[in-house]
Amino acid sequence: MTDWRLLVDEGRFEEAEPVMLEATSKPDPYGDLLIQKAAFYESWGDALGHTEEAIRKYWLSHAEWAWFASGATSGGEGTARMLDVNRVLKKIENVSSR
Repeated sequence: MTDWRLLVDEGRFEEAEPVMLEATSKPDPYGDLLIQKAAFYESWGDALGHTEEAIRKYWLSHAEWAWFASGATSGGEGTARMLDVNRVLKKIENVSSR
């Protein structure tokens, strides 16, 4: 099976998505797979430019980052994890305002 990250490197997000979803569907006690999924959708959104489809990918990324942030065990950790959530929200706002 092809490593989905190689497909992403080639910009082949549609082909990579089902492979990524399967690879990130395993138990994930530390959130590493959530991060991979969030980064995947954020990168896909970045590749799509200022389009409605980019906004949809950013919302998928946002959901994963928010889920990861919700697992924080302290205020400092939560604040740090919210940086990713807020970064993606800014991207959504930027694309939406055009």
